[in-house]
Amino acid sequence: MTTPFFTDLQTRARGFLSGIAQDDSLIPGAVLVSASYDEATFSDALFAQLDIPQPSTLSRAVPRRKAEFLAGRAMTQAAMAGLGLPPRPVDTTPSRAPLWPEGLSGSISHARGRCACLLSQDTGHSYGVDTEAIAEDRSLDAILSQTLSPDERALLTQGPYPASTNATLAFSAKEALFKALFPQVGHHFGFDAAELTEAPCHSSLSLSLTTDLTKTLPQGTRFDIHHRLTGTHVSTWLSVPNP
Repeated sequence: MTTPFFTDLQTRARGFLSGIAQDDSLIPGAVLVSASYDEATFSDALFAQLDIPQPSTLSRAVPRRKAEFLAGRAMTQAAMAGLGLPPRPVDTTPSRAPLWPEGLSGSISHARGRCACLLSQDTGHSYGVDTEAIAEDRSLDAILSQTLSPDERALLTQGPYPASTNATLAFSAKEALFKALFPQVGHHFGFDAAELTEAPCHSSLSLSLTTDLTKTLPQGTRFDIHHRLTGTHVSTWLSVPNP
């Protein structure tokens, strides 16, 4: 689904953003917006053009990092429009997580030309979204060796997708889960804190905690995570209730 705001945002982006669309998040009350972005067309002037403040922490960042940030924050504007709200700035915490305006809870992702935002006015839940280019070569080797256990790797040849897609989905789901749980856990935890329990199916996959993260997040807690394939990329997302 597209809206007049999406069209206007895309026009003001002057080729930097394309294909802005709102998809069914499958989560009541939550909006999922995604788009493509073109790093080659990025310029600092786009921050003003899109009415997105450029933080001082980005003043010396390379263009790629600035483009990623801008694409993500543009998606927050689109998601707010999807909720029927006017756009508001989204600051950044010291841990680089989004600092959402009062009354909003969500998550942002960007990776190799794709960006997304999952947003809701239900602040009783935390949200996680992640998008990744389907891994190959060294990126795939890194996922296999650094983020998946032998038991998880044994599942990659099962189900409807190629092993490389399954590996990327598992990695992406762990990233989305980290984003959703970080507000509760309050510290970083490794990829081995959650494991794939079965091969991904057509629209979802499941992760289970392998360790106690908090009193309300004990070992064995299972999370069902939505996913969608977009040709060269995967997207994963979920919501979790706050304690």
